Amino acid sequence: MTSSPLVTVVMPAFNAQAFIGEAIASIRAQTLEDWELIVVDDGSIDQTFAVAQQAAGDDSRVRLIRFGRNEGISAASNAGFDAARGEFIARIDSDDRALPTRLAAQVAAFRECARLAACGGHARLFGDGIANDTYGLCTLGDGALKARLFEGFNTIGGAMLMVRRSFVREHRIRFDMQMASAEDLNYLVAIMVAGGEIGNVDEVLVEVRSHRTSFTRSREDLAGPAMKGLRKRLLALWYPSLGPRDIDLIVGMWFGLEVGTDELLAVVRAVDRLIAADAKDFGQDVSVLHDLIVRRLVAVVDFFRGAFDASHFQAIRVLAAPAIGVALDAARLSHEAV
Repeated sequence: MTSSPLVTVVMPAFNAQAFIGEAIASIRAQTLEDWELIVVDDGSIDQTFAVAQQAAGDDSRVRLIRFGRNEGISAASNAGFDAARGEFIARIDSDDRALPTRLAAQVAAFRECARLAACGGHARLFGDGIANDTYGLCTLGDGALKARLFEGFNTIGGAMLMVRRSFVREHRIRFDMQMASAEDLNYLVAIMVAGGEIGNVDEVLVEVRSHRTSFTRSREDLAGPAMKGLRKRLLALWYPSLGPRDIDLIVGMWFGLEVGTDELLAVVRAVDRLIAADAKDFGQDVSVLHDLIVRRLVAVVDFFRGAFDASHFQAIRVLAAPAIGVALDAARLSHEAV
């Protein structure tokens, strides 16, 4: 190829011999034909590289990069993104399949909005333990998407990501080499901080495979710490006036909370301070974020209600901001505790 392609697709791969052939075939079957595919074999010890070569055949649009050792998905993604020549860069996992119109639909979204820096779409889920016609439908709209980065799902998954190359290179946005999980969400946070808009195409673009050897299922021990760090980073960005203790208490609602009245009341106070604080504007929808946090607080209070008496819940009602009080009332916690 002598001219630059419109889209570069980056496919990090590690020990993916069972599925990478299907993943490559799905890119070769795209309705938009002006693409290049960069497969980054991240030090596989199986036949991933050979299977990728076979799947590429004589298609000159497919390039292969091979690491001598396993360096992780962030390193593999960065290598592919650095080598990309396309106006847009897409990422897909080596065990998933792009639907034929994926690239065309995402490029159209970028063409419609010059401010768009990152784009995703919905997914169909298939494979082990997945019922037929199961879909992962993602949030639409820049503000809601940015707020839901805190939630960690319904945003833009790594398998669906496409970015505007000029934007990520201008702002030197890269996948964090220190993150073994949630690196795709952290990448979107960096785009948000740089002032980029994010969005989703309201179409199913990718088929995401569930299998027992997938990174998500085999390394669940890495997901919790990564998400905890990401949520703390987001709250510190959005609420610079919020102290570290308040941030720890709020984020702790998702990762285990000591069963104690004082601890729970401290969480209520921390949530109140967050709701009352002025948020730094990165385009996030503050009402969506508040709703996520208040709903979680209500769930925590509901979970612990058996350990407390009516006076404890009365104290919570007194301390709670109106938004929290309404949520508690809606959950019928107040009168159930009395």
